[in-house]
Amino acid sequence: MKKHSKWRHIGILTIFVLSLLLNIILLTERYQQNRVVAVADGDSIQLSDGRRVRLLGVDAPERGSCLAQEARSELARLALGKHVRFKDTLTDGYGRVLAIVIVEDFPTWMSYLFQRSRGAPLDPDPLVNRGMLAAGLAKNTYSAPADYAPTLKQASDKAKASALGIYSSRCRTQATGDCTIKGNVREGEKIYHVQGCDNYSQVIVDEAFGDHWFCTEPEAVSAGFTRATGCRK
Repeated sequence: MKKHSKWRHIGILTIFVLSLLLNIILLTERYQQNRVVAVADGDSIQLSDGRRVRLLGVDAPERGSCLAQEARSELARLALGKHVRFKDTLTDGYGRVLAIVIVEDFPTWMSYLFQRSRGAPLDPDPLVNRGMLAAGLAKNTYSAPADYAPTLKQASDKAKASALGIYSSRCRTQATGDCTIKGNVREGEKIYHVQGCDNYSQVIVDEAFGDHWFCTEPEAVSAGFTRATGCRK
């Protein structure tokens, strides 16, 4: 009887150990699914399970634009190869998944907390969305939820005040020769302004976000821009 009891206990223990190992394997696989394996541009990451996630509240220069490569490199530095978790995930009208992206790797958090305790620059920042804005390599789209909107705005405002990245003179070019027509892209709308248009002097040509100088109006129209309503004929 004791012998049978012994084997029963061994069987129960074996089942428990196997169940524990199975759970560990499943948890490890689930953990690895959220590891960043690729960075396509300055505001989107790809995970090991194939999912692609864009940074919520962040708009980095498009590929081929001024500082686009620098933005991609910075996002790779912050997130590539690291495990991340998401907050406030949503899907936009184009079917894209957007989220607040947080690095969960232990060394990153330890470095962040250590530097913060010493008042040193917070590098790298586990809150990836904030890190991109703080570097001045993306605009704040103000679409983040209330829990994160203030900290993202603060990071963006600080980068702007310090003239970092897209807020520096590097991407804000001046007219050359007779090419004085300002092509302006805002929220997907392409508008051009000629000298004499209302607020012409206040319009900034920011090549980080698709703005261009044009020499003639037909050239601007050919590029998909329409004349601003404040321009006199």
